[in-house]
Amino acid sequence: MLAGVVAYHLIADAMDTSAFCVSCHSMSVPEREYQRSVHYQNPSGVRAECPDCHVPRQFGPYAWAKIVAARDLWGALTGTIDTPEKYNAKRLELAQRVWARMESVDSRECRACHTFDAMNVAAQVANAKLQHSRAITKGDTCISCHKGLVHSMPDMGPLTEVARAELAKSIGVIPEKTTVVHPLTTDVYFLSADGETRGGRVMAGIGLDYLGRQGDLAHVRLKGWRQEGVDNVLYAEAGKRILVGSLNDEAREALVITGRRVTVADTGQTWAEGTLEGWLPVANLTASDTALWGFTSALYSVNCAICHAAPHVNEYDANQWMGQFKAMVESTSLDKDERSLVQTWLQLNASDTGGHH
Repeated sequence: MLAGVVAYHLIADAMDTSAFCVSCHSMSVPEREYQRSVHYQNPSGVRAECPDCHVPRQFGPYAWAKIVAARDLWGALTGTIDTPEKYNAKRLELAQRVWARMESVDSRECRACHTFDAMNVAAQVANAKLQHSRAITKGDTCISCHKGLVHSMPDMGPLTEVARAELAKSIGVIPEKTTVVHPLTTDVYFLSADGETRGGRVMAGIGLDYLGRQGDLAHVRLKGWRQEGVDNVLYAEAGKRILVGSLNDEAREALVITGRRVTVADTGQTWAEGTLEGWLPVANLTASDTALWGFTSALYSVNCAICHAAPHVNEYDANQWMGQFKAMVESTSLDKDERSLVQTWLQLNASDTGGHH
């Protein structure tokens, strides 16, 4: 028994070294990246070895990590990433796997060395001070912002393309019992089933009650709030500038005020709830929240983390997101419709809305 325990610890100690980790030829690419990182060489002379980041210290998670590592051993034996070309082809998949694991355990291995309690945030450089103050307040986890710290960031573009392909499968498909649909682009809606009488434009991504279809047009209901004295725009919530759509003269006449009225204390503005039935091309609709918001969140993750860690979606309230997003979006490659989708997603999941639309 004692011999078995001693043998286990000797083997484990030998395996839990950077030298062992990089002994496989397939680890040559991440090894070079690691050696260029601040975790390998820095002014303080404190070095984090491979196991410090990738091997849990607690016995249960440690034992499980060793079992899961059998997959890495199989990959080394079969040569799945034994060349730089193969490694780079798998880089995004590998990175996502590690990021997901780190998020699931609240960046446990990072926190073995770095803790908010031990940080002198006031002494940090301006950006770190700002980001860490937010992270402490929001309860964020390390890997949310520190991807690409040691190993090179993968090309995130495929994330968008995979999500785009999933969304494409749902476009124009409205299953039975569907209750809500979303336009993929900011589009004209009609007030009649013949597609002749225009009512205004409805915003990309906004949820619309689905009432049925006639030919190529879907019968939908717009719901929202109209500010007193501003009768040409409908918003998703009273006092929040989450645009549902615009109203032309005909649409204003057709709008049904439900009777609910709200006065927002901060502004003194009075808002009235209203509904409006209209018609939209089925070919511009999706009934899949999962596919739509999966694509939209991928757009945000890929495009809004180029210069810095992307703010969490609940970092700002719905009205603040309008200005924040406008300030950032010019640095992205998002087209007009993608911008509308992302802004709607951010506002519907803001700190004061919480994704309940």
